[in-house]
Amino acid sequence: MAEEQNVNMGEEMVKAMHGAKSYMGHAFGAWILYYVGFYVIGLVANLIFLANTKETMRITGTSPSGRGCLLTLLWVHLVIPFLVVLALFGFISLPFIN
Repeated sequence: MAEEQNVNMGEEMVKAMHGAKSYMGHAFGAWILYYVGFYVIGLVANLIFLANTKETMRITGTSPSGRGCLLTLLWVHLVIPFLVVLALFGFISLPFIN
């Protein structure tokens, strides 16, 4: 019985520790690495930090602080440039690129 209480207490402690975790500093670091770290290093760091936020979400059941910033960085530095390149080569049409 006491062992079961210790396991439950341990799970609660892990949830509390992950629940208080913020990824705002990680997002700022990834943003800096995109420009100072030759883009690829920033992309890899961003993907690693996003994987960590997914683990935190799995444990706590809520989205951690800073996850939206990491997702925005991914969109701005990966998805949007990819769409622009596709538009420039004529694979898709975007209203702001002729």
